[in-house]
Amino acid sequence: ADIKNDFDAYDGKTLQAAGRIMSKRGMGKAIFCDIQDDRGQIQLYVRKDAVTEQEFADFRKYDIGDIIGVRGYAFKTKTGEISIHVQQVTLLSKSLRPLPEKFHGMTNTELRYRQRYVDLIMNPESKRNFQIRSRFVAYLRRYLDGLGFMEVETPVLSPIAGGATARPFITHHNTLDIDM
Repeated sequence: ADIKNDFDAYDGKTLQAAGRIMSKRGMGKAIFCDIQDDRGQIQLYVRKDAVTEQEFADFRKYDIGDIIGVRGYAFKTKTGEISIHVQQVTLLSKSLRPLPEKFHGMTNTELRYRQRYVDLIMNPESKRNFQIRSRFVAYLRRYLDGLGFMEVETPVLSPIAGGATARPFITHHNTLDIDM
């Protein structure tokens, strides 16, 4: 994201970036892909003759959701898209489960609630809402703490047992049809 905001400072200079592969488009001896981190998204341009044969072969096998690190230089494509011309690529973390298709996203509301981690990766609006709520709750805690209030946690039913060897309390959630 810093590259996009101040391209002139990075134009043609060697840089490093890391992020989650969000989309990938093959064009014969070149591959375009978009990576995303917590600050934004940027396009990568990986040419077969710019990286080693092994790196290119491995890169072709990488999936949407994998986290990669790249070294290369910033440039603008013919269409004006700010990109990184990759000279070295490394797999940092393999995604064990595939992400939903980017075009359709997560349309099932119940699935979004049950798999918040996927929703936060795929939906920038959800992530922004959580960030706003988190900042608000942190501010409220600081404010009330400054006034001498004490925070008391309220127990919540969860499908995961919390005690090490204790026998868990089990109840049934009718709406979700699961034991908790």
